[in-house]
Amino acid sequence: MLNTQFAMKTPPIDDRGFTFIEVLIVIAIFSVGVLAVAVMQVTAINTNASARMSGEATALAANQLEVLMALNYGHADLNPAGNPHEVVEGAYTVNWIVTDSDIDGDGNNDSKTISVTVRCANPKAKDVQIQYIIPEV
Repeated sequence: MLNTQFAMKTPPIDDRGFTFIEVLIVIAIFSVGVLAVAVMQVTAINTNASARMSGEATALAANQLEVLMALNYGHADLNPAGNPHEVVEGAYTVNWIVTDSDIDGDGNNDSKTISVTVRCANPKAKDVQIQYIIPEV
């Protein structure tokens, strides 16, 4: 009888909450997810900026080419002796090189090849280059 009086009783187990380890695991999984979304957001921002710069550079190159196409064949901006021609527009530098060309192979230069290149001050931006041939009319 003495043995039963001093027997230790185990306290009831409370299963109503989370353990500290479970909370740490949930926080770790949530943190990985949040970091993945943050990396995705940074990548999207960089890609959008690159696309914007590329679009602006293409528009500047096309605009400069249209200006050059409207000039007379003998204009100073179409003279190969002035190569490389350059115009700075904001963060972009527009260069064009003019070369005399013989398209029909008769030994006479009867056209000019214009190569317009646009470079951005941002080193991550890609250069844009457009070429066009102006015939002597």
